Amino acid sequence: MNNFIISCDWGSSEFRLRLINLKEEAIVNEIISLNGVLSIHNRWTADSKKISIKEFYLQFLLVQIEFLLADKSNDYKNTPVLISGMASASIGIEELPYAKIPFALDGKNTVSKFMKNNAEFPYDLFLISGASTTNDVMRGEETQMVGIAQIKELIQLNEDAICIFPGTHSKHIKISKGNMVDFKTYLTGELFELLSTKSVLKGSVSKESNHKVMDEINLQSFYKGVNQSQNYANLLNKLFSVRTNSLFNLLSAQENYFYLSGLLIGYEIRSLHQDMPCTIVLCSGNSLSQLYQLAIEKINFDARIIFIEPAMMDKAAFCGQIKIFQSYHQHK
Repeated sequence: MNNFIISCDWGSSEFRLRLINLKEEAIVNEIISLNGVLSIHNRWTADSKKISIKEFYLQFLLVQIEFLLADKSNDYKNTPVLISGMASASIGIEELPYAKIPFALDGKNTVSKFMKNNAEFPYDLFLISGASTTNDVMRGEETQMVGIAQIKELIQLNEDAICIFPGTHSKHIKISKGNMVDFKTYLTGELFELLSTKSVLKGSVSKESNHKVMDEINLQSFYKGVNQSQNYANLLNKLFSVRTNSLFNLLSAQENYFYLSGLLIGYEIRSLHQDMPCTIVLCSGNSLSQLYQLAIEKINFDARIIFIEPAMMDKAAFCGQIKIFQSYHQHK
């Protein structure tokens, strides 16, 4: 491997492209946009599929790489492009099968594909697939987990733990003895978006509100939602309390925003009681992490709790990609 790689973390809704200095494990330059896989696939469909979906993705990617390297004096022609996330899904560049659980955190049993450069795409491309259980799937978080495992001070991989990745589709990943042994997906973020914009509750929640406005009043509204997420309470019933909070002038639309968030996150977090983890690891890589941390602390689990800082999580994807790429070349 040369001194640089181009790292692409291509999610459903976000595109992140980075030039990485391997020696320093530092980001030299990056492009972040909302050109996620869903957006690119929709454009290809709207374009009447004049070219193959793979060609369409690679044309877009090549333009982005040219932007990424435009101001750089070094010659990056031999720099490999490592891609993880939804790019290996059926609506991505090329569908790859999932790796099975247990999934080793040294990356050795990752499913991946190496594509040699050619005239149309002058960079070697390394596409990384996801992982699956018998009833759940992920693409992207498994690579981040491999990256977290390489940053030794973050977690002890010989202990049992559950790692939480907040997001539109939140993941709870169970690790044991250096392996991912199970995981569960929660549609917490997507459900919040649908309820607050498409349902009868939309008039009760302020669209201008956001999680950053965390004053004491909103914090107490969030905690009220967390408290309402007791195990014996029915979520379908409790959701309607967002409406009655508004009708009876109990909470403002902004306070209801935090109440609904606390309610949904609370139900998700309380599900951890089913697994009784020794350690809970909050992988705080996005803006939801503060709310998840507040909910975990409020529910007060009898477990060791580790909060991985955003700066560390920011390295996880490309550290995982590099480890998987190295493992691929060692075992091919």
